Amino acid sequence: MNDDKKHSASTPASQALPHISDFVAISKADTHQKSFREEASGFDLIDKAAELIRASEQRASQAEEKAERVSAKAIEAVKAAQVRFEQTQAHARLIAQHAAEQAKLAEERVAKAEALAQERIDEAHLWAEKAEERARVAESQLKAAEARASDAEERLEHLNHALRRKLSSAASMSRSGPVVHNVRSLN
Repeated sequence: MNDDKKHSASTPASQALPHISDFVAISKADTHQKSFREEASGFDLIDKAAELIRASEQRASQAEEKAERVSAKAIEAVKAAQVRFEQTQAHARLIAQHAAEQAKLAEERVAKAEALAQERIDEAHLWAEKAEERARVAESQLKAAEARASDAEERLEHLNHALRRKLSSAASMSRSGPVVHNVRSLN
């Protein structure tokens, strides 16, 4: 490096500069300062590295805290979801139980309705049988009444014949006109 500076000092641009000797002295001082600066910059690098490590640790700590908060929230969310799931299951069981009870009640009502309907059907059959029996009795009574009426007609007919005979025999005995006329008007 010093060779380069010496070489550059012999160039025409360096010849134009006054105090070339000062320039060389400065470069020597500069080399001394550079080594001091390199040592100082090494400490600076260590300080910077320490700062970076502290910053990294701080970021890691913050990330860890954030991860713990997120984890806590996730645990709370899972617990809340579990509670909601259990509540939903309990509600579903209650609904299923209620539906089963309603189905059982409906089944009992249907059975009662069927039994009542069967009773009414049986009663209707009994009423129909009684009505048929009453109709048969009425029919037989009608036949008996018809028979009695027929007998009564026959008797009336016999009585009419007998009365006519008596009247005609009575008319022939009396042979009077008005009596015969009265008998004829009876017919």
